Amino acid sequence: MNLNAIQQAEFVGQITRHQTALRAYIISLMPGLDGASDVLQETNLVMWEKRGKYQPGTNFRAWACAIARYEVKTHRRKMLNRGMTVIDEDLAEQLAEHGDETSEQLDERLRILDKCLGRLEEKERQLVEHRYLAGSTLEAFSALCGRPVGSLRVSLFRIRATLKKCINSELAIDRTRS
Repeated sequence: MNLNAIQQAEFVGQITRHQTALRAYIISLMPGLDGASDVLQETNLVMWEKRGKYQPGTNFRAWACAIARYEVKTHRRKMLNRGMTVIDEDLAEQLAEHGDETSEQLDERLRILDKCLGRLEEKERQLVEHRYLAGSTLEAFSALCGRPVGSLRVSLFRIRATLKKCINSELAIDRTRS
C-alpha cells in the first residue's frame, strides 16, 4: 500500500468519525429547514475534493465545519431563490460559533440535549423525533397526527426554545460543579 492510499484511508476515517458531529452542526445552522442530509452530503463531497488541502494533524472537525458553513450558506441562497423563508444570516452566524467546540464539549451538549428531550411530553418528543431524527417534513407529520402545519410550526418553535433553556440551565449547573 503506497503512502497516498494510506493518507486517503486516514482521511476517510476522519470523515467517518466526524459525521455525527458534522450533522449536528449543520442542523444547528439550519433550524426549521429541510435539507440537512443534502448539505451533509455536499459537505462530504467538497471535503473529498479538497482533501489535498487538509493538513494532517490539524483540527479536522474545525476544517470540516468551515466547509459545512459555506455549504449551508449555499443551501440558504438556493432556498431564498425559490422564495422560501429562511432564518436571518446573522442568526445563522451566531449559531455557527459553537463549531469550534471539542468533541468532548459536543458529546456533553448531546448528552444534555438527550436529558432535556427526556423531559418533554410524549407528543412534543414525537414531533421533534419525527422532524429531526426521521428527517421528515411537518406536512407529513400533520397528515399523521391531524394537526395543522402552522400549529406544528408554533409548537416546534416553543419546543426548541424550551430545549435551549433546558440545555443552558444544565450547562450552567455543570460549570458550577467543575
